[in-house]
Amino acid sequence: MKKMLVWIVIYLAGAISGVIYNYTTNGAKDRSRIAALESEVNAQSEKLNKCANALIEGIHPNTPSPTPAPK
Repeated sequence: MKKMLVWIVIYLAGAISGVIYNYTTNGAKDRSRIAALESEVNAQSEKLNKCANALIEGIHPNTPSPTPAPK
């Protein structure tokens, strides 16, 4: 009976330590994934703002500014 109790305690300790290890390492992966996604979103947002400003001003971002018409 004692031998079985020892195995149960060992099993529970291993399960608990495995859950804790998995929780801590997955948290780090998630944080790094979130940081990468945030930087990508910021870059896309900057591009979108640049294009939106160009559309509001009436020019395309890749074209040179128009030359004034002669009077």
